[in-house]
Amino acid sequence: MTVQLRASCLFLLLLAGFVQINYSLEKMDCYKDVKGTIYDYDAFTLNGKEHIQFKQYAGKHVLFVNVATYCGLTAQYPELNALQEELKPFGLVVLGFPCNQFGKQEPGENSEILPGLKYVRPGGGYVPNFQLFEKGDVNGETEQKVFTFLKQSCPHPSEFMGSIKHISWEPIMVRDIRWNFEKFLVGPDGVPVMRWFHRTPVSTVKADILAYMKQFQTK
Repeated sequence: MTVQLRASCLFLLLLAGFVQINYSLEKMDCYKDVKGTIYDYDAFTLNGKEHIQFKQYAGKHVLFVNVATYCGLTAQYPELNALQEELKPFGLVVLGFPCNQFGKQEPGENSEILPGLKYVRPGGGYVPNFQLFEKGDVNGETEQKVFTFLKQSCPHPSEFMGSIKHISWEPIMVRDIRWNFEKFLVGPDGVPVMRWFHRTPVSTVKADILAYMKQFQTK
């Protein structure tokens, strides 16, 4: 088959939707000249009873994750539990932020989220061992300010915004979170370090975090 014929066949397959080109990376490093830290921000816990200032995590490695109960990636919840348990001795803190902006996969009230996780998805009595905060937006005019800061600090690993039918916020920005379970790592100085595509396996995230932590073990 000639090169020209191969190119024609590939073009037809692309049009038919049989071939998908992945324009996403698993991880992007954050910008080196970030102004500010997460210590300028805060949030209420899922039950609304505790107002947490993120400055209480000074000196910790903090992983921010936007989560959803009824997502195909909800299987990451138990993996995040394992990540928290394994890396907590090394100073990692996992923080979860429920959001309903992606396929409306977190439709319940705050009080319904933990029962949904325990009995439905992932079910089997599952209980998060990391802190969950009140449901809120991570994109658009009403996005939580800490996510504005995180997104401004780190380029997105993917060139694609996704299907317009799943986008329910305005204005739409290049730096926006694309789907549930994106992750941002913040260093012990409160400055964002890296950002992961939502489909990046938690095992890969763990390996990246451990590689990053090594620099602190040698000091």
